[in-house]
Amino acid sequence: MGPSAASARDQLLLQLIVLVWGATSVLGRTITLPVQTMVIWRTGIAAFILGLWVLMRRGSRGAALWRQRALWNGCLIGFHWYLFFLAGRLGNVSVALTGAATCALWISLLEPLVIRQRRWHLRECLLALAVTGGVALVAWSDRVPLACLFTGIAAAAVAALFSIFNARIVQHLPAAVMSFYEMVSATLFCAVLSLVTLQPFDAGQWIPAAADWMPLLSLAVLCTVFAFSLCVWLQRRVSPFSIGIAANLEPVYGMILAALVFGSSEVMGPRFYAGAAVIIGCVIFHGLAGRRPAKSGSGNG
Repeated sequence: MGPSAASARDQLLLQLIVLVWGATSVLGRTITLPVQTMVIWRTGIAAFILGLWVLMRRGSRGAALWRQRALWNGCLIGFHWYLFFLAGRLGNVSVALTGAATCALWISLLEPLVIRQRRWHLRECLLALAVTGGVALVAWSDRVPLACLFTGIAAAAVAALFSIFNARIVQHLPAAVMSFYEMVSATLFCAVLSLVTLQPFDAGQWIPAAADWMPLLSLAVLCTVFAFSLCVWLQRRVSPFSIGIAANLEPVYGMILAALVFGSSEVMGPRFYAGAAVIIGCVIFHGLAGRRPAKSGSGNG
């Protein structure tokens, strides 16, 4: 079954994945560990599970060069998650997600710097200006901590670089193998970051409290391994365009979940929601406008 034959069940599963992604920031806010060691546990557990999966499958491991590149790229995803969860701690989840929602446009702006064949387009530059206006609206809103907003934007920029490099690596490595190496290096990167930034050493900063285990396991198993595996499976049934547009709803789901869990601390003023609507709307429009018309007889492009 090709992507053009996606069923209603496939679309429902896709929305479930995006909902799970939206829950990551909420789960991260409930964990008492420092952000650095929280990411270590998340990526370490995910690496262990993915490693077992790779061993059981006993398939191709890919070329050593691309495994090395996956290791380097894993440092980027570790740094992204550190910044993303840090943003949630510096303010609230809604503001952090608004900054992180700029990822798709960061990809458009950074890709030409990484891939020579790619060129900037006027539409993308205009959308970037519109997003800047949306960010300004959010920044000038009441109760918006700027450190939270701009850390979320930095997390989006790092995620964009990770995605650009990942698009090439996944063509040369099996997806599970690639993710295993990335989770291993993300764990090591955050371990070094923790040793440098968490001084003096305190075991309480490294060992999860009893109440932390459930959200930690949810982050590792549900939000990382499960969502990854299901998304890879759906890529054979749902068009990349549909997945990209659905992923843009992640901040919307995250804001709703945050409001349900944390209550009034997540309720913001009208200027904030106007700015967030501009940012998310521009990202969705970018996906819609970037879709190429399908040729006769072909599936979704």
